[in-house]
Amino acid sequence: MIKGEKIYLRPILKKDITVLNDWKNDEETYRYLGGGFMPTSIDQQEKWIDSMIDTSGNNKRFIICDNEKEPVGMVGLYDINWIHRTCEIGIFIGSKSAKGKGYGKEACTLVEKFAKEYLNLRKIKLNVVSDNEAAAYMWKSLGYRKIGEYVDERFIEGEYKGLILMEKFIN
Repeated sequence: MIKGEKIYLRPILKKDITVLNDWKNDEETYRYLGGGFMPTSIDQQEKWIDSMIDTSGNNKRFIICDNEKEPVGMVGLYDINWIHRTCEIGIFIGSKSAKGKGYGKEACTLVEKFAKEYLNLRKIKLNVVSDNEAAAYMWKSLGYRKIGEYVDERFIEGEYKGLILMEKFIN
């Protein structure tokens, strides 16, 4: 476990499939994520849960839990490049009652520390949909800086949206 003040991060377990499926099927939660919103059956998710659990490769995913041990979201480091010591970060808070409590920001801080102190990574990159003002504000407050932008990159709710590219050196 990776412990913080309000939350902790733990590996994904097979028993998390139900809550992960609930979150996956929530349009508000998945609208801005890289894979976009696409309702998915629990049977389909069971086919890929083993890859979600596997932390031996270039992706490290964690369930975010509150101090009552309730899952509230997921955070991960993706596409880790062991030569260049870079990766991407992704996060979402799936529990509606957990939104706005600072759990996402703390989870990012914890996973950054893990990336630096245990994985020897030096830079984290991310993409954020330009309309997602809350996320852009959080990333900026965590020290990520805008390095570019893709125009009309993602199709969301019938419109193409821009994508802001950000990065942060953590070493």
